[in-house]
Amino acid sequence: MSRKEPIYQTILNALITELNSSHFKKNDPFYSESDLRQKYQVSSTTVVRVLNTLADQGFIHRIQGKGSFVSKFNRGTAVKITDTHTYDVDAEEVAILVVNDQTPVSAVSQFDPATPTWYFERLREIKGVPFEFSQSWYLKDLLSAASVQHPRQLHSLYALIRQQAHLDLARQPFEQNYAVTMVPNQRVADYLHVSATTIVVKVERWVLQAGAPLEYTLSYLLPNYFGLHLTSESQPVMASDIR
Repeated sequence: MSRKEPIYQTILNALITELNSSHFKKNDPFYSESDLRQKYQVSSTTVVRVLNTLADQGFIHRIQGKGSFVSKFNRGTAVKITDTHTYDVDAEEVAILVVNDQTPVSAVSQFDPATPTWYFERLREIKGVPFEFSQSWYLKDLLSAASVQHPRQLHSLYALIRQQAHLDLARQPFEQNYAVTMVPNQRVADYLHVSATTIVVKVERWVLQAGAPLEYTLSYLLPNYFGLHLTSESQPVMASDIR
């Protein structure tokens, strides 16, 4: 026999669902303690606990004497993210530093350790100034050994894969994570011509096909070359639909 969910958890789950819907926008006033007591017929203690939990989880912020307000974008909102560049992309140069089929795959790459892969290290530069160091693993079937024999002659791995494997990686499902961190080691710092304490943007990218990895790339990017543009793709909400 299953145990009944506590009323506190029931209310919390219902409010999180509502916050993730289109009922509220960022900075909208949220329900007051009185509203919630009346809505759910519960005690002030339960209501305060629910509101404090929502605040702790970042859904709302509470202002003494003014009430509670929605403090984040709805988690259900579709958002389009676009890389922005502070430099002329046409002036970008890519140097392939390392290519082999022996480097073990990263533990977070989603590749099975026994899967054959190509490993690349690349350095991106603008007018001879390096700004991004990358390590990449690609499914070995995507590239022939002959095609990577002369890495200095390679300009775009994606273009080469389109030619060799008839597959456009740019159109495959992908996941991408961003984090601000320090340069991971002195070797990367030397490539980027910065000190070992320099802050960089760490970018991880997984390209998948039917859930199986085709590519894993780990990059370290100087922050003055990094930018993102976010736009919401959610549908407009009528004023009458906002509670």
